[in-house]
Amino acid sequence: MQRGPAAALAEAGSLAASAEVSLGPTAAKPWGSARSHRMAVQDRILDQLERDLARHPVNSNVFFERFREEFLPSDALQTFLRQYQYFCKHFVKLLEGLLYRTPVDLLDMRIELVKTLHSELGGGQAQQAHIALLNRFAQAIGLDEAALARTVPLPSTSAYLAVLHWLFIEADYLTALGAEFAVEKTAVAEFRYLYPGLLKYEQFHDDSLEFFKLHLNEETCHADWLKQAVRRTALTPADLETVAAGAQHTADAWHAFWLGLHEAVFARSGAVTA
Repeated sequence: MQRGPAAALAEAGSLAASAEVSLGPTAAKPWGSARSHRMAVQDRILDQLERDLARHPVNSNVFFERFREEFLPSDALQTFLRQYQYFCKHFVKLLEGLLYRTPVDLLDMRIELVKTLHSELGGGQAQQAHIALLNRFAQAIGLDEAALARTVPLPSTSAYLAVLHWLFIEADYLTALGAEFAVEKTAVAEFRYLYPGLLKYEQFHDDSLEFFKLHLNEETCHADWLKQAVRRTALTPADLETVAAGAQHTADAWHAFWLGLHEAVFARSGAVTA
């Protein structure tokens, strides 16, 4: 039987309480044992959160499946790219806001966020910034930056960005940390569909697809960095419960984004199965 995060958190609380009882003031070596026990409980809950995110339906949603298997006409590809680029462009600004909002004393969390933001910005090279790479693909399908600037977001795109704005900028830092962890963890699956889905088209070459190929490995790094931030910042079962709530909220909203895009791209696209 699968155990959800609530069960894992309940067990963690029970174990933590047991540790406090057994490690009374007369215990010979309480600190090291309690710390090891806390870390084991923390790892157990974090592993459960990772499993829950890996099982979330966003990782294999209907848009991903159809995008990988079907050929889209150019106007439908442009619809996809407009909405996706609009999200990616604004996401980086939200990530900057999250870094600003993170308490100054939470160095471990800030370091992992800086690493992620530095990666998003091309490691300090403007031409390698992820949004620049994505704009290069946009040019390959006939959209220059002026055309992209005229994009009107779908309601589902605006809704997802509004959720992230609330989680990153207005919610507490643990909820925000869970949200960003979910963003990076669920993005790992995304490119396993998008990249092969675009490789089907003969007109796209390695240079124009660099954004998608890069992220096959890049998102794993981002997810690992955010996992490290969670491990070093969320130190109690209650902390991890807050992180998990932010992660679940984000994964659900990300799923809704892709369902909205599926409706816009495939409803009248004339897509053809590969």
